[in-house]
Amino acid sequence: MKYIRFGIYILLAFFLIVPFLVFPRIVRVRVVECYNQYGLCSSDFMAKVNLASGKSINDAKKMVAEEFKNTKLIDNYSFRFKLPATLRIDILLKKPKYALLNKNTNEIAVLDNKGTVLEKTDKTNLPYVVTGDNLPNVGEVVESKKTFALELLYSIYYLYQVKSGEIVKDSLELSIPKEGKIIFPLEGERDILLGSMKLILSRAGKFKEIDLRYKNPVIRYE
Repeated sequence: MKYIRFGIYILLAFFLIVPFLVFPRIVRVRVVECYNQYGLCSSDFMAKVNLASGKSINDAKKMVAEEFKNTKLIDNYSFRFKLPATLRIDILLKKPKYALLNKNTNEIAVLDNKGTVLEKTDKTNLPYVVTGDNLPNVGEVVESKKTFALELLYSIYYLYQVKSGEIVKDSLELSIPKEGKIIFPLEGERDILLGSMKLILSRAGKFKEIDLRYKNPVIRYE
């Protein structure tokens, strides 16, 4: 009786475990679905994942993982197989934070919080910095001075609803409504610069320009 029970356990284990090992190797994917947190994946992503159609589940997952390995647009992703032959891929895209606008071409690079270019477009609702330089390609990271300018603008956007600024030589220039122009350096302690700006704005009265590039900020009046 003991041996019969043991044999039953072995058979149960066989029928429970073997399908999980064999099934992904022999079943072919016929349909590939791709979604991100905003809905259906873009045509670029669909072109990548559709290459998995016709492959075994294991090979399809490996192929998609290889395609996604070199993109910096994805924060995370997962697979789910649906009978009879559908592989669903759920992607968590990195979130856009701000943008760079090339004033010569009006092309816009949308970036995440690390300065990585997520996409190129011709319009955006994000706060943006204007530059005369060529924009990085999708997946590339902007240089540190531009990231510094973007972070400054992002903070000011939430403080004063200033949506844009421009990099002029080695400074960031922007205008605060009903106040005046503010000039920032492209390096330094961001919190100190913002604190100095808020303090000066509370005391300066009507001014033409505040230049924060110097140790002692310069205030120019009309």
